[in-house]
Amino acid sequence: MSSTIDIGERFGCWEVLNNRGKRIPCLCHGCGTEKLIYKSSLKNGKSTSCGCQRRNEPIAAGTQFDRLTVVDGIETKGKDGQYQVLVQCSCGIQKYVNNNCLLNGLTRSCGCLQKESRRKHGKGKIPSHEYRAWIYIKRVCYDLNHPYYKIYGGCGIKVAPEWQNNFEQFERDMGLAPPGTVLYRIDLEGDFAPGNCQWIERKTHQQHIHQMAVRKIFFPQKNKEIPQPQKAKQASLIKDIQKAHASGEANVSKLAAQYGVSTAEVINLLVLY
Repeated sequence: MSSTIDIGERFGCWEVLNNRGKRIPCLCHGCGTEKLIYKSSLKNGKSTSCGCQRRNEPIAAGTQFDRLTVVDGIETKGKDGQYQVLVQCSCGIQKYVNNNCLLNGLTRSCGCLQKESRRKHGKGKIPSHEYRAWIYIKRVCYDLNHPYYKIYGGCGIKVAPEWQNNFEQFERDMGLAPPGTVLYRIDLEGDFAPGNCQWIERKTHQQHIHQMAVRKIFFPQKNKEIPQPQKAKQASLIKDIQKAHASGEANVSKLAAQYGVSTAEVINLLVLY
């Protein structure tokens, strides 16, 4: 394969829209999602779509997900209305597991792996700070029932493929977290991925949040007078975008194009309002 990537080149469902930079805009022909993808992930085949193709395919019997093996591949609806399949853990226990949790690496065993990981990565029964951070970013990106899913996974944010099912790789890339720090994405439109995450002090993180709140995109600073009709228009725009997102439109690029704002403005709006 050539070392360069050309505009219009296809990698699975992805079509390259621009080839400048390490992370380049690509269009998924499976569902129309537009997203920034690392060039290296395209070249090595780790990223072939936004995930829509994988979600639409039934899980075949015998498919393995770490310690879990799908028993019969027959999908049933759980109490939450989401599809689940019967799996058997390597320790012998059988249970029903949410399809989405299997496909995105959220569930890797019947629970025995988590117990072992806690003993290995935490002190006694308490998981380490790094392990809790790793679990958290996967939950907010892939757990549809998580309260923060709508501003992470719902906005197209993902966890890098090399981190999804590999805590050891996550820890090698990020290193041990200094006391009093939290995991922070440098590019807030980017994924949780190597090169885009760092440990920062919790106080600094709170300051960043405060600065974002001060720089609210849709409302100018307080010392500027805003005509009443303009205020009403801005408030109406915010409500329209929120309503569209709450109705199931998770593609921030589509929302931005529909309402004539940038993707950064849409994400900022969903986080702050």
